[in-house]
Amino acid sequence: MKNFVLAITLFYFLTPSLGYCDELTLEKKTAIKELLAITGATQIGELFSNAFTQQMTQVLKKSKPDIDPKAFDIIDEEVKALIHEELVVNESLHPFMYPIYHKYLTLEETNGLIQFYKTPLGRKAISVMPKMTQEGMKAGQAWGQSIGQKFQQRILDRFKKEGIK
Repeated sequence: MKNFVLAITLFYFLTPSLGYCDELTLEKKTAIKELLAITGATQIGELFSNAFTQQMTQVLKKSKPDIDPKAFDIIDEEVKALIHEELVVNESLHPFMYPIYHKYLTLEETNGLIQFYKTPLGRKAISVMPKMTQEGMKAGQAWGQSIGQKFQQRILDRFKKEGIK
């Protein structure tokens, strides 16, 4: 029994990958902040801004079809201004991101990614990743649609087999 307790204790203290052994230090926050800047993670605000503006515009067009078209320019300008203020000036997203990056990356891994993203290959990865992600999402949607009929038929067959009507 003593050996079991000793083994558990050693495991607990010698396993930094579980996330509860290291602290989110100022050094690690600084590294995460640099990684966020290098990868353009905070530029996601532009995508969010565009999506939010489109959604607001659609709602407004439906609810007030006769609204002055200048309203849409105002929405676009104000949403972009607020997103810029919050993401770039106030860095208000950072406190939400620090724990996530801290949970999955050690300081050494964070610094390794920073070094990688400073290389030509890393810079290329950053530049093409948004397009790859966007195209990948479209491909995933197309794939999902392509097997939609199979899902439906398979479920209906199973319902029939199980006597579910």
